[in-house]
Amino acid sequence: MQVGKILIKLPKKVRKGEVFKLRFIIFHPMETGRRRDPVTGELIPAHYLTRVRVYYDETLVNDVTTSPALSRNPYFMFKLKAVKSGTIRVEAEDNKGNRWSASAPLRVEDSEQAVRDAKKKWESLK
Repeated sequence: MQVGKILIKLPKKVRKGEVFKLRFIIFHPMETGRRRDPVTGELIPAHYLTRVRVYYDETLVNDVTTSPALSRNPYFMFKLKAVKSGTIRVEAEDNKGNRWSASAPLRVEDSEQAVRDAKKKWESLK
């Protein structure tokens, strides 16, 4: 497992004003510090995410303080409103001071442009 790797899933395109789902997973062991190693019996040191932030372009749209109670490799889903094409960026940090980020492009279609594109496609099929 590559600790801190973030995989983001976005719709291929959304219409302006549409609410869409942003989904992502963060690969992380999420150790609470209370579990014992089955072989040695020693406590496994705490290692968990403490904060997750989501940016739409450079605007912070979600800031989550997390705890060791999350499962290993936590999966997140947020709903956002499509305003314009841009970049969605997810940043995460853990209790050991590690930081990671990943980004993905969001393509937002203007409704009028979508109608023009559909008409153009229809005309090309004739």
